Amino acid sequence: MKQMMQTLFELQSLEFDETIQPNIEERIAELRAKIPKPILSHYDRLGDKGKKGVALLRHQTCTGCHMRVPLAIVMDLRHDDEIRLCDNCQRYLCLVEDTAEVNVEPATGKTAAKKSRKQLAHAL
Repeated sequence: MKQMMQTLFELQSLEFDETIQPNIEERIAELRAKIPKPILSHYDRLGDKGKKGVALLRHQTCTGCHMRVPLAIVMDLRHDDEIRLCDNCQRYLCLVEDTAEVNVEPATGKTAAKKSRKQLAHAL
């Protein structure tokens, strides 16, 4: 499923890209042949309305409509079980793995900051 979503996302980037590339029509035809007809028809219906058919999913948020997606959908995409649509904008969701690590301060830094605030309060 993940490979098909990547193919669909690549197709979208080629179709919505305004730069002219050599052999782009051949590449688009090749990608469209790899995608099942029901998925392609839904994608084309969105395209006919001027909307992109695929949206990235970052931090549990659809980048197409900026609405939060239920965790169950995120987990389905993570497990690569099935293709999912955004409940709000009806775009296909393509999961982007979050590679950025959260920068966490050590506990000693937080307590030191609390002490300094308390000391400031007593000084006033």
